[in-house]
Amino acid sequence: MDHYQPMWGKLQLAQGFSPANPLTRRTLLALLPAAALHAASKRPLYSLAVRPDGAQIALGGFQEVRLIDPTTGETKSTLEGHAECVRSVAYSADGKHLIAGGGLPGKSGQAIVWDIATGEKKAVAAGHKDCIYSVACSPDGRTFATSSYDKMIHLWDMAEGKPLRALKDHIDAIYAVAFTPDGKRLVSGAADRSVKIWNPESGERLYTFSDATDGINAVAIDPSGKRVAAAGIDKTIRIWLMGERGGELVNTLIAHEDAILQLAWSPDGSTIASGGADRSIKLFQASDLTEKKTFPQQPDWVTGLRFAPNSRSLFACRIDGSFQVYSQ
Repeated sequence: MDHYQPMWGKLQLAQGFSPANPLTRRTLLALLPAAALHAASKRPLYSLAVRPDGAQIALGGFQEVRLIDPTTGETKSTLEGHAECVRSVAYSADGKHLIAGGGLPGKSGQAIVWDIATGEKKAVAAGHKDCIYSVACSPDGRTFATSSYDKMIHLWDMAEGKPLRALKDHIDAIYAVAFTPDGKRLVSGAADRSVKIWNPESGERLYTFSDATDGINAVAIDPSGKRVAAAGIDKTIRIWLMGERGGELVNTLIAHEDAILQLAWSPDGSTIASGGADRSIKLFQASDLTEKKTFPQQPDWVTGLRFAPNSRSLFACRIDGSFQVYSQ
Protein backbone atom coordinates (compact mmCIF):
# COMPACT_ATOMS: atom_id res chain seq x y z
CA MET A 1 0.00 0.00 0.00
CA ASP A 2 1.36 3.39 -0.95
CA HIS A 3 1.85 5.90 1.81
CA TYR A 4 0.72 9.10 0.17
CA GLN A 5 -2.68 9.94 1.56
CA PRO A 6 -4.29 8.02 4.34
CA MET A 7 -6.91 5.86 2.88
CA TRP A 8 -7.10 4.46 -0.53
CA GLY A 9 -4.03 2.34 -1.18
CA LYS A 10 -3.15 4.23 -4.34
CA LEU A 11 -1.00 7.21 -5.21
CA GLN A 12 -2.72 10.17 -6.86
CA LEU A 13 -0.15 11.59 -9.25
CA ALA A 14 -0.05 15.33 -9.72
CA GLN A 15 -1.61 16.29 -13.04
CA GLY A 16 -2.25 19.39 -15.04
CA PHE A 17 0.77 21.39 -13.92
CA SER A 18 0.67 25.03 -14.92
CA PRO A 19 3.23 27.84 -14.72
CA ALA A 20 2.91 30.48 -12.05
CA ASN A 21 0.27 33.05 -12.89
CA PRO A 22 2.03 36.10 -14.39
CA LEU A 23 -0.67 38.55 -13.32
CA THR A 24 0.16 41.05 -10.66
CA ARG A 25 -1.45 40.45 -7.29
CA ARG A 26 -3.69 43.52 -7.66
CA THR A 27 -4.95 42.43 -11.10
CA LEU A 28 -5.47 38.86 -9.95
CA LEU A 29 -7.47 39.93 -6.91
CA ALA A 30 -9.61 42.12 -9.13
CA LEU A 31 -10.32 39.24 -11.48
CA LEU A 32 -10.83 36.67 -8.72
CA PRO A 33 -12.28 38.44 -5.68
CA ALA A 34 -12.94 35.22 -3.78
CA ALA A 35 -9.57 33.56 -4.31
CA ALA A 36 -6.00 34.54 -5.06
CA LEU A 37 -3.58 32.03 -6.54
CA HIS A 38 -0.33 32.48 -4.68
CA ALA A 39 1.91 29.69 -5.87
CA ALA A 40 2.03 26.85 -8.34
CA SER A 41 4.89 24.48 -9.10
CA LYS A 42 5.63 20.93 -10.13
CA ARG A 43 6.74 20.10 -6.61
CA PRO A 44 3.85 18.40 -4.78
CA LEU A 45 2.65 19.79 -1.47
CA TYR A 46 1.54 17.45 1.32
CA SER A 47 0.77 19.66 4.32
CA LEU A 48 0.13 23.21 5.49
CA ALA A 49 0.24 25.18 8.73
CA VAL A 50 -0.44 28.82 9.59
CA ARG A 51 1.73 30.57 12.16
CA PRO A 52 -0.42 31.78 15.08
CA ASP A 53 0.18 35.44 14.19
CA GLY A 54 -0.82 34.78 10.57
CA ALA A 55 2.43 36.23 9.22
CA GLN A 56 3.82 32.99 7.82
CA ILE A 57 2.65 29.80 6.13
CA ALA A 58 4.54 26.51 6.25
CA LEU A 59 4.14 24.21 3.25
CA GLY A 60 5.38 20.63 3.55
CA GLY A 61 6.80 19.13 0.37
CA PHE A 62 9.23 16.40 -0.62
CA GLN A 63 12.18 16.46 1.78
CA GLU A 64 11.58 20.14 2.57
CA VAL A 65 9.33 22.74 4.16
CA ARG A 66 8.86 26.11 2.51
CA LEU A 67 8.10 29.14 4.68
CA ILE A 68 5.83 31.49 2.73
CA ASP A 69 4.76 35.11 3.08
CA PRO A 70 0.94 34.77 2.87
CA THR A 71 0.48 38.26 1.42
CA THR A 72 2.79 37.75 -1.56
CA GLY A 73 3.28 34.01 -1.89
CA GLU A 74 7.04 34.56 -1.77
CA THR A 75 9.18 31.78 -0.29
CA LYS A 76 11.17 33.39 2.51
CA SER A 77 13.19 30.32 3.46
CA THR A 78 13.34 26.57 2.97
CA LEU A 79 13.92 23.98 5.68
CA GLU A 80 15.69 20.99 4.15
CA GLY A 81 16.85 17.62 5.41
CA HIS A 82 13.66 15.57 5.73
CA ALA A 83 13.74 11.88 4.91
CA GLU A 84 10.83 11.91 2.45
CA CYS A 85 7.39 13.58 2.12
CA VAL A 86 6.58 16.03 4.91
CA ARG A 87 3.05 14.83 5.64
CA SER A 88 2.23 17.16 8.53
CA VAL A 89 3.44 20.50 9.90
CA ALA A 90 2.46 22.40 13.04
CA TYR A 91 3.66 25.61 14.70
CA SER A 92 4.21 26.01 18.42
CA ALA A 93 1.75 28.36 20.12
CA ASP A 94 4.35 31.14 20.30
CA GLY A 95 5.23 30.68 16.62
CA LYS A 96 8.93 30.23 17.35
CA HIS A 97 9.14 26.57 16.37
CA LEU A 98 7.76 24.32 13.66
CA ILE A 99 7.33 20.56 13.90
CA ALA A 100 7.51 18.72 10.59
CA GLY A 101 6.56 15.05 10.43
CA GLY A 102 7.22 12.40 7.82
CA GLY A 103 9.71 9.59 7.53
CA LEU A 104 10.28 6.55 5.36
CA PRO A 105 7.22 4.41 4.54
CA GLY A 106 7.50 0.96 6.04
CA LYS A 107 10.72 1.81 7.83
CA SER A 108 10.63 4.72 10.26
CA GLY A 109 8.96 7.96 11.26
CA GLN A 110 10.76 11.26 11.65
CA ALA A 111 9.71 14.54 13.24
CA ILE A 112 12.01 17.55 13.15
CA VAL A 113 11.63 20.54 15.46
CA TRP A 114 12.83 23.66 13.63
CA ASP A 115 13.84 26.99 15.13
CA ILE A 116 12.04 29.45 12.84
CA ALA A 117 14.32 32.41 13.58
CA THR A 118 17.57 30.61 12.79
CA GLY A 119 16.35 27.91 10.40
CA GLU A 120 18.22 25.32 12.46
CA LYS A 121 17.12 21.93 13.71
CA LYS A 122 16.37 22.09 17.40
CA ALA A 123 15.56 18.40 17.82
CA VAL A 124 14.83 15.25 15.84
CA ALA A 125 12.33 12.73 17.19
CA ALA A 126 12.56 9.15 15.96
CA GLY A 127 10.69 6.18 17.37
CA HIS A 128 7.84 5.26 15.06
CA LYS A 129 8.23 2.12 12.95
CA ASP A 130 6.48 3.71 9.97
CA CYS A 131 6.00 7.21 8.58
CA ILE A 132 4.26 9.95 10.54
CA TYR A 133 0.98 11.33 9.21
CA SER A 134 0.10 13.94 11.82
CA VAL A 135 1.85 16.21 14.32
CA ALA A 136 0.37 18.54 16.94
CA CYS A 137 1.88 20.95 19.48
CA SER A 138 0.58 21.31 23.01
CA PRO A 139 -0.70 24.81 23.84
CA ASP A 140 2.01 25.31 26.48
CA GLY A 141 4.74 24.55 23.93
CA ARG A 142 6.40 21.89 26.06
CA THR A 143 5.16 18.78 24.26
CA PHE A 144 4.25 17.61 20.79
CA ALA A 145 2.38 14.56 19.57
CA THR A 146 2.92 12.41 16.49
CA SER A 147 0.74 9.71 14.96
CA SER A 148 1.77 7.12 12.46
CA TYR A 149 0.89 4.36 10.06
CA ASP A 150 2.32 2.05 12.77
CA LYS A 151 -0.93 2.53 14.82
CA MET A 152 0.89 4.43 17.57
CA ILE A 153 0.84 7.92 19.06
CA HIS A 154 4.02 9.23 20.66
CA LEU A 155 4.39 12.25 22.92
CA TRP A 156 7.74 14.06 22.87
CA ASP A 157 9.59 16.72 24.79
CA MET A 158 9.76 19.83 22.61
CA ALA A 159 13.12 21.02 23.87
CA GLU A 160 15.14 17.91 23.09
CA GLY A 161 12.86 15.57 21.15
CA LYS A 162 13.01 12.94 23.88
CA PRO A 163 10.13 10.44 24.08
CA LEU A 164 7.73 10.97 26.98
CA ARG A 165 5.08 8.28 26.48
CA ALA A 166 3.43 6.09 23.86
CA LEU A 167 -0.34 5.83 23.44
CA LYS A 168 -1.64 2.54 22.11
CA ASP A 169 -5.25 1.60 21.48
CA HIS A 170 -5.93 2.09 17.77
CA ILE A 171 -5.82 -1.02 15.60
CA ASP A 172 -5.00 0.69 12.31
CA ALA A 173 -3.06 3.65 10.93
CA ILE A 174 -3.61 6.95 12.77
CA TYR A 175 -3.99 9.87 10.39
CA ALA A 176 -4.86 12.77 12.69
CA VAL A 177 -4.03 14.10 16.17
CA ALA A 178 -4.97 17.40 17.83
CA PHE A 179 -4.76 18.95 21.29
CA THR A 180 -7.69 20.74 22.88
CA PRO A 181 -6.96 24.46 23.51
CA ASP A 182 -6.36 23.85 27.24
CA GLY A 183 -3.97 20.98 26.48
CA LYS A 184 -5.83 18.59 28.78
CA ARG A 185 -7.08 16.32 25.99
CA LEU A 186 -5.57 14.81 22.88
CA VAL A 187 -7.87 13.66 20.07
CA SER A 188 -6.91 11.07 17.46
CA GLY A 189 -8.61 9.76 14.32
CA ALA A 190 -7.65 6.55 12.56
CA ALA A 191 -8.32 4.11 9.76
CA ASP A 192 -9.99 1.83 12.31
CA ARG A 193 -13.05 4.15 12.03
CA SER A 194 -12.61 5.52 15.54
CA VAL A 195 -11.97 8.86 17.21
CA LYS A 196 -10.28 8.52 20.59
CA ILE A 197 -9.96 11.00 23.44
CA TRP A 198 -6.81 10.77 25.57
CA ASN A 199 -5.29 12.32 28.67
CA PRO A 200 -1.88 13.35 27.32
CA GLU A 201 -0.40 13.76 30.79
CA SER A 202 -1.07 10.17 31.86
CA GLY A 203 -1.47 8.51 28.45
CA GLU A 204 -4.86 7.13 29.47
CA ARG A 205 -7.49 6.62 26.80
CA LEU A 206 -10.59 8.24 28.23
CA TYR A 207 -13.21 7.15 25.68
CA THR A 208 -13.86 6.38 22.02
CA PHE A 209 -16.34 7.61 19.41
CA SER A 210 -17.18 4.77 16.99
CA ASP A 211 -19.97 6.29 14.88
CA ALA A 212 -18.03 6.50 11.61
CA THR A 213 -18.61 3.75 9.05
CA ASP A 214 -15.13 3.96 7.51
CA GLY A 215 -11.67 5.31 8.21
CA ILE A 216 -11.06 8.77 9.69
CA ASN A 217 -8.68 11.07 7.81
CA ALA A 218 -9.04 14.37 9.68
CA VAL A 219 -10.10 15.87 13.00
CA ALA A 220 -10.68 19.48 14.08
CA ILE A 221 -11.43 20.91 17.51
CA ASP A 222 -13.51 24.01 18.15
CA PRO A 223 -11.86 26.97 19.95
CA SER A 224 -13.79 26.27 23.16
CA GLY A 225 -12.41 22.74 23.29
CA LYS A 226 -15.89 21.33 23.86
CA ARG A 227 -16.56 19.89 20.41
CA VAL A 228 -14.59 17.81 17.94
CA ALA A 229 -15.30 17.24 14.26
CA ALA A 230 -14.02 14.27 12.29
CA ALA A 231 -14.36 13.08 8.71
CA GLY A 232 -12.98 10.51 6.32
CA ILE A 233 -13.75 7.87 3.77
CA ASP A 234 -17.50 7.71 4.42
CA LYS A 235 -17.81 11.31 3.09
CA THR A 236 -19.43 12.42 6.34
CA ILE A 237 -18.62 15.15 8.85
CA ARG A 238 -19.56 14.29 12.43
CA ILE A 239 -19.42 16.57 15.45
CA TRP A 240 -19.31 15.28 19.01
CA LEU A 241 -19.65 17.09 22.30
CA MET A 242 -16.76 16.07 24.55
CA GLY A 243 -17.23 15.51 28.27
CA GLU A 244 -14.90 14.39 31.02
CA ARG A 245 -15.51 10.66 30.62
CA GLY A 246 -17.74 10.45 27.59
CA GLY A 247 -19.44 12.43 24.87
CA GLU A 248 -22.31 12.47 22.43
CA LEU A 249 -22.82 12.83 18.70
CA VAL A 250 -24.58 16.13 18.03
CA ASN A 251 -24.35 16.70 14.24
CA THR A 252 -23.88 14.54 11.15
CA LEU A 253 -23.77 15.47 7.47
CA ILE A 254 -22.83 13.61 4.30
CA ALA A 255 -20.79 16.53 3.00
CA HIS A 256 -18.89 15.37 -0.10
CA GLU A 257 -19.24 13.03 -3.05
CA ASP A 258 -15.97 11.28 -2.20
CA ALA A 259 -13.71 10.80 0.81
CA ILE A 260 -13.02 13.86 2.97
CA LEU A 261 -9.30 14.54 3.24
CA GLN A 262 -9.06 17.75 5.30
CA LEU A 263 -10.96 19.59 8.03
CA ALA A 264 -10.40 22.98 9.67
CA TRP A 265 -12.37 24.81 12.37
CA SER A 266 -12.22 28.61 12.23
CA PRO A 267 -10.64 30.37 15.23
CA ASP A 268 -13.85 32.32 15.86
CA GLY A 269 -15.73 29.01 16.12
CA SER A 270 -18.33 29.82 13.47
CA THR A 271 -17.20 27.80 10.48
CA ILE A 272 -15.91 24.37 9.51
CA ALA A 273 -14.03 23.94 6.23
CA SER A 274 -13.59 20.62 4.45
CA GLY A 275 -11.66 19.41 1.43
CA GLY A 276 -12.53 16.20 -0.38
CA ALA A 277 -11.26 13.72 -2.93
CA ASP A 278 -14.09 15.07 -5.10
CA ARG A 279 -11.78 18.08 -5.51
CA SER A 280 -14.05 20.46 -3.67
CA ILE A 281 -13.63 22.79 -0.69
CA LYS A 282 -16.74 23.63 1.31
CA LEU A 283 -17.67 25.83 4.24
CA PHE A 284 -20.29 24.85 6.84
CA GLN A 285 -21.95 26.61 9.74
CA ALA A 286 -20.35 24.97 12.76
CA SER A 287 -23.51 25.14 14.83
CA ASP A 288 -25.61 22.87 12.60
CA LEU A 289 -23.48 21.97 9.53
CA THR A 290 -25.60 24.06 7.18
CA GLU A 291 -23.59 24.54 3.99
CA LYS A 292 -22.43 28.14 3.55
CA LYS A 293 -20.29 28.01 0.43
CA THR A 294 -18.63 25.72 -2.11
CA PHE A 295 -15.49 27.04 -3.76
CA PRO A 296 -14.65 26.41 -7.44
CA GLN A 297 -13.53 22.91 -8.44
CA GLN A 298 -9.99 22.24 -7.28
CA PRO A 299 -7.30 21.24 -9.79
CA ASP A 300 -6.16 18.39 -7.54
CA TRP A 301 -6.60 16.87 -4.09
CA VAL A 302 -6.41 19.33 -1.20
CA THR A 303 -3.64 18.18 1.15
CA GLY A 304 -3.65 21.12 3.56
CA LEU A 305 -6.47 23.37 4.77
CA ARG A 306 -6.26 26.00 7.53
CA PHE A 307 -7.93 29.27 8.52
CA ALA A 308 -6.10 32.52 9.13
CA PRO A 309 -6.16 33.72 12.76
CA ASN A 310 -8.83 36.31 11.87
CA SER A 311 -11.08 33.52 10.45
CA ARG A 312 -11.73 35.59 7.29
CA SER A 313 -9.25 33.80 5.04
CA LEU A 314 -8.75 30.11 4.30
CA PHE A 315 -5.47 28.69 3.03
CA ALA A 316 -5.28 25.55 0.89
CA CYS A 317 -2.48 23.57 -0.73
CA ARG A 318 -2.75 20.69 -3.17
CA ILE A 319 -0.83 17.69 -4.42
CA ASP A 320 -0.15 19.47 -7.72
CA GLY A 321 2.02 22.00 -5.87
CA SER A 322 -0.45 24.89 -5.88
CA PHE A 323 -1.24 27.10 -2.90
CA GLN A 324 -4.28 29.32 -2.64
CA VAL A 325 -6.02 31.70 -0.25
CA TYR A 326 -9.79 32.09 -0.18
CA SER A 327 -12.04 34.59 1.55
CA GLN A 328 -15.22 33.40 3.26
